[in-house]
Amino acid sequence: MSNKFLHNSSVLCALVIATAALAQTPPQPADPPTSSGSATDRSSMHADASSRKPLTARSFASEVAVINKAEIELGEMALKNSKDAAVQKFAQRMITDHTSADKQLKSIAAKQNLDLPRQLDAEHQALKDKLSNLKGDEFDREYAKAMAKGHDKAVKLFEQASRDTLLPSELKQFAATTLPTLKEHADMAHSLKGGESHSSSDQRRS
Repeated sequence: MSNKFLHNSSVLCALVIATAALAQTPPQPADPPTSSGSATDRSSMHADASSRKPLTARSFASEVAVINKAEIELGEMALKNSKDAAVQKFAQRMITDHTSADKQLKSIAAKQNLDLPRQLDAEHQALKDKLSNLKGDEFDREYAKAMAKGHDKAVKLFEQASRDTLLPSELKQFAATTLPTLKEHADMAHSLKGGESHSSSDQRRS
């Protein structure tokens, strides 16, 4: 037997053995998922967490002061621009209740040395400018929508404040005692012509 034949036989045997070894090697498992989820999930979780702004005495008091001022000024506008009895009754209730709430807030702010804004923020000023150009049914419809949306947001804000352990006790108590009135306002707003349906109102409470 020639040396060349022996060499070729050895090479062939080595290839067969290597192929068999590869065939028996179990596939490597994929990296197990981590308990924190994918990068996309983690990013979404962080985004949700960051969207919930923590309250401070100053931020809560300032936001409420603007809400009170807006409700009073828009209510006064509604008394002039609307001919609907239900809208006018609602507007007068807004003026009365938010004037009372504003007095309470100013008293607490004075004790806490908190400076309150004296003007509307950009969002409420834009709403006021929009409504000032409307009359009659068109005003009623847009005013009702704004009141329903605004009071839904206010209810959530006051619910958060009433549970916040870091707020001064007077502000927490103010939030807790004002909350039922705001919920009543929200229900009234949703019942106005042009406001969202009661089913939408129920969903925000679920």
